[in-house]
Order: sequence, then C-alpha cells, then structure tokens
Amino acid sequence: MPWVDKLTDPQELRRCIRDLVALSTLPAIWKDYNSRQIADSAAAALLSMLHADVIYVTVPGLRDEAAADVMRTSQAVSIGSSGHIERILRGASRGRHEQIFAIDNPLGEGTLRILATPMGFGGDAGIVAGSVNPQFPGETDRLLLGIAANHATLAIQRWHAEAELRRLAAVIERSSEFIGFADLDGTPQYLNKAAYELLGLSDLEEVQRLSIFDFIAPHERTRALHEALPMVMGTGRWLGELHLRHFRTGEIIPFLVDWFRIDDKRTGHPTNMASVSRDLRPQKKLESDLRSLNESLEQRVKERTSELAEALERLTIEAEERARADIRAQKLQEELHHASRLSAAGQMAGALAHELNQPLTALTNLVNAGRRMMANGAPYRVETVRDVLGEAAEQGLRAGEIIRRLREFVTRGETEMRIENLPELIREASNLASAGTGPHGVQVRLNFDPRAEAVFASRIQLQQVILNLIRNAHEAMAQSEWRELEVVTARLDDKSIEIAVADRGSGLPDDIVEHLFEPFHTTKVDGMGLGLSICRSIVEAHRGKLAYEPNCGGGAIFRVTLPVPLEQ
Repeated sequence: MPWVDKLTDPQELRRCIRDLVALSTLPAIWKDYNSRQIADSAAAALLSMLHADVIYVTVPGLRDEAAADVMRTSQAVSIGSSGHIERILRGASRGRHEQIFAIDNPLGEGTLRILATPMGFGGDAGIVAGSVNPQFPGETDRLLLGIAANHATLAIQRWHAEAELRRLAAVIERSSEFIGFADLDGTPQYLNKAAYELLGLSDLEEVQRLSIFDFIAPHERTRALHEALPMVMGTGRWLGELHLRHFRTGEIIPFLVDWFRIDDKRTGHPTNMASVSRDLRPQKKLESDLRSLNESLEQRVKERTSELAEALERLTIEAEERARADIRAQKLQEELHHASRLSAAGQMAGALAHELNQPLTALTNLVNAGRRMMANGAPYRVETVRDVLGEAAEQGLRAGEIIRRLREFVTRGETEMRIENLPELIREASNLASAGTGPHGVQVRLNFDPRAEAVFASRIQLQQVILNLIRNAHEAMAQSEWRELEVVTARLDDKSIEIAVADRGSGLPDDIVEHLFEPFHTTKVDGMGLGLSICRSIVEAHRGKLAYEPNCGGGAIFRVTLPVPLEQ
C-alpha cells in the first residue's frame, strides 16, 4: 500500500505513531464533553496533527440538543475570510463518502486542497480539512482524519445515549409510582425511591434478600404465582389489581400492577421481569368519599323530598282553607254591601215615603173624581173620564217606578259583571238618591261624555257607590246657600274613564281626609263610618280607584276611575 511505504521514513513513522497515540487519548477526555465540545476538541487536535490551514466539523442536533458547527483555522487565515471559507466547507461536509478535491484558494494564490470525511450520522455530519500544501492530503492525513471521525462519532453517540439514560433514570427516580425489575427467578435487581417508601424498605441489600412474591400480601400470592406470572412469561404482560404489604407496618396496600417481561433484542429470549405499579389508596379513598357523598346526597334528597311533599301538602291545605276563607269573605262582603244598601234605604225611608205619597195621593184623588163623575150621572163626556183615569194610571206607574228602583237597590240581586250603559245607571242612582230632597233645593246637573257610555261593572254595586256619593253630597250641602251638585263622566284615555261627583258643601277638614276611606271613621252622629270604605272596596274590585280632592269653589269632589271595557 502506498501510504505504508511512505511510513518507512523513521521521522514520518514517529509522527504518525505520536498522532495515533494522541487520538487514542481523546475519547477518555471526551467522556464528560457534549457534542459541541467534542467537535471543537477534535478540530483543534486535527489542525495540529495534519498541519492544515482550516478544520471544519459539523454535528447534527439530537433530541433537545442543537446542531454544532465548529471551525478552527491557522494563523494564515484572516478573520475577514473565515466566513467565506466556512460556507465552502459546510457544503463539502454533506456526503456519505470521503471526498478529495481542490478549489481556488480563498486565502490567496494557488489552490486549497480539501479532504472531507463523513461521520456516522447519515450524511448530515462530517469533518473537513483544508490545506494549501500541494501534497495534501497524504495517506497519513486520510488515516488520521478517518480515525478522528470515528472516535468523534462514537463519543457523541455515547454522550447522547448516556444523556438519554440520565433523563430516563431521573424520570424513574422522581416518579411517584412503584418501578422495579427483577431476575426471572424473582430476585429484585432495582427499585426506585417511591417503591422503597411505599413498601417500607430500607436499601437494595435488604431487597435482594427477598423475592418479588414477598412484596405481595399473603392471601394474593397464590393468585400471583398461578395467574399473573404464567401470563407474564407466556404473553409478555399482566395488568390487574394486587395487594402488596408494607414491611414496617404490615398494612395491606392495593396496587394497579403492570407486570411485564423484558426480552433480549438479539436473541428474543426473556432476561428480566419489570413492573410499574400505582398505589390505589388515593383512588380508593376518593371512590369511598364519592360513595359516602352519594349516599349522603341520596339521603338528603329523600329527606328534602319528604319535606317538600309535607310542605306541598300544607300549602295545598292552606290554599284550600284560603279559598274557603275567600268565599266566606266574599259572602260577608256581599252581606256588608247589602246591609249598607239597607241602611241607606232606611235613612231614605222618610224621603221615599214623601216621594210615594205624592203620586198615591194624586192617584186617589183622580180615582175619586172619576167615581163622582160616574155616580152623579152628569153628562160628562167619555173623553174627560178617560183623561182622568189616564192621569191616575200615570201616577200609579210613577209610584211603581219608585218602588221598583228601591227594590232593585235593596235586593241582594245579581253581582255579575257585564257591560252596562253608564248614563242610564247614573240617572237611576241619582233619582233614587235625590228622592225627597226637593225642600233642600239642590240643583243636580248630569253631564255625560259620549265616549264614556259603556262600563264593565256590577250594576247594583256601582249604583250603590254613586248613590252613596250623591247622598253624602246632599247631606254636605244641607246648610249651604249654594246647593249645586254635578255628576260628570269623561274619557281620560284609551284605558280609563272617570265619574266625578262634585258638590258645593263645606268640604272636609284635613284630619278627616287623612282617614277618609278607613272604616269606622265618620263625621255623622248616627253614622258607622263604613260608607266610603265600602265604596272604595267596590271600586277596587272593579279594578278602579276612588279618590277625593277639595273643590276649588268650595265643597268636595270624589273621582271614580274605571277601566274601559275591552269591547271598546
């Protein structure tokens, strides 16, 4: 071989042996180096051994380590040209085979001879040496560069493998789960820190005197030997729940055990058994707490459901009692309204007797006059007798109408709500209330708004309100010089109409106004103080309002506001 012949020169042989010895010491130095440090150390050594002008080493990034690019140059290379040289050598480092070529010398005149040797990373790494020496590269240079590339490849791979092992060991040691492996005969070889703590073990020497079946609770060892172990050896894995024991306290601890077999990748034969097991006590406690909580919630739901059922029953009974009470109250209210009407009729009895006396007296006189005409045999004309009897019939109808209005007012009657003609309802109430008030000289004026002719009401009850208000106005003006009463209807807006009863009486003092609509407050000597209270309750039952205000010309105004019927 040509390069062997060259080494027959004693000086060259000594240099080669020296460099080979130097290269052989590098792996020991690189033991604690990372990829960049290994690349830099190799570049520095080769720059000296090969008498090269430039050495460029590129190493790919592996895992979480970045790629490394290192360049070393001799003193002949200026700082300004190093960047250009690095770009040239970076391209030369990409390849799977050794390359030798020459390029124009970027350092000056002549050519720069290049030797590129790949590293064992799939063509993504290599060492490139460049020299202006026309004898470069010699066989010794190629030998040294190849040996350096192999040493660097092995060192970097070892570094990454050891880093992976360190990371894996750190994960295993810091894991909170039981991790360990044993020989096929069951002798433990390794346990992580969590395993020692979970089982109350002290050190590996104590562990190696035991068998993995000593870790298992006595009542589960038979199951582990005859069920779990045969499956591990046969199929490679068994996953299930086993109870292990604590060597210090004797506590039986439930574990989820993942028990598996480790095989030799080259022969396929089993070499070890390993296990990754999880302490199930937190999970069991959580499940127990959840069961207790569910049971507690179910009990509370039952209790609450029972309470709600009892409360519903009580509410149902109370609702029924309230409904019955409402019916009784409604009946009592109707009785009260009826009694109030009877009281008003009693108070008007004298006036009504006088009102009836006039038509009845006239009726009597007319009938007697007709009898005398017929008894005397005088030649009266038939037309005259017919006129006398016709006038008598009118007086009888007049008396009957007064009695009809009084009967309708004092009767219990129908309280059904219906559409009523408001002007007609007010006229009847006014006529009844004004019966027998002629001597007082009260002038009554009725003024009806054509837009407020209909009202949805109980005829009798609304007439009771208007009659009470008109009679109160008559009584208030008994001592007044100016006796004028006005009843006015008006359409306020799309939703309401108003009935106003205004008098020219003495008005009401402030202390009376404050309690005007409260029961049993009255200014009358023989009054019970229920009239206005009943009137307000009737109006509010009609979804309306009853209000008082002083009349600016003296006296009082009572305003009844009622909703407009839906039909309007």
